[in-house]
Amino acid sequence: MTLTDSMFSLDYIAASLGVDVQQGGLSVAEEETTVGEGGGSVTVTNDPVAFDGTMIGWYKKPTDAEWSIGTLSGKSMSIPGAQANETYCVKYFYQNANARSITIKSQYVPSTLHVVIMNDLYAGDVGSQSSATRYGRLITDIPRLQMDGNQNLALTATSAATVSLTGSALAISSGNTCEEDPYYGTMTEEIYGESWQDNVIALAVENSDVEVANSGTETLIVRAVFSGNTASQRYDNSYFTFAVEENPANTATGTTVGANDGIITAGSTPGTCVISVTLTDRPEVEPAYVRVTVAG
Repeated sequence: MTLTDSMFSLDYIAASLGVDVQQGGLSVAEEETTVGEGGGSVTVTNDPVAFDGTMIGWYKKPTDAEWSIGTLSGKSMSIPGAQANETYCVKYFYQNANARSITIKSQYVPSTLHVVIMNDLYAGDVGSQSSATRYGRLITDIPRLQMDGNQNLALTATSAATVSLTGSALAISSGNTCEEDPYYGTMTEEIYGESWQDNVIALAVENSDVEVANSGTETLIVRAVFSGNTASQRYDNSYFTFAVEENPANTATGTTVGANDGIITAGSTPGTCVISVTLTDRPEVEPAYVRVTVAG
């Protein structure tokens, strides 16, 4: 997987190198200052730090084209020949508490990230997104993405500097389910305003032929069958409506079923009866039927 930020991102580089971004960092102060009464030096605003092991800065008059090197001692920069009240431009290195920084190490282990990618889904011509209708989104979840540790930062004067995250998914095993096969991630299609009931084409009852003892109980287990290549799935019985069919062939009189919980309660009369299961408020989905035998 490769994610490219259209603008520069220090966080992308830090992730690739496996380092943390720190608050504060080396910066260059550029300021205008005036020579004091004694001449020969100016006072800078920030606390300078060494450049290549030496406490130096640079100075020039506003009209000069070239910079000269000045020695720093504390906040004082020496400028040979400078006269009192003369104006100079100076620059020097200092630690900027408002900046952010990373250390680019010679030996590093790239980060492992948990990456979630969300892409909008549009209806219509993909070449004209402005006139298309956004109808949902695709969510890709990669629990462990190992960065490859490479960065190529191209800085130009005429375009933005893009930064990429490139890595490979690592297989993981879930301890929350009975699924034994490792996996790389999940991909979810979410359609705005759609419910799972919209995709149901049939119902199936796992215990569709049950035998219940006299005055005993049995809870029905219902699966929704979906269109396309979608696996059937169990749902809570509160989504369904259960009823004992008024069938002349029913002989197990007194047997009942909870309208919204699917719990069969056998009566005292042995025999058989039929129970219908419907998807609540979805009359277009054909009912499923259960044959119940009450033992004598």
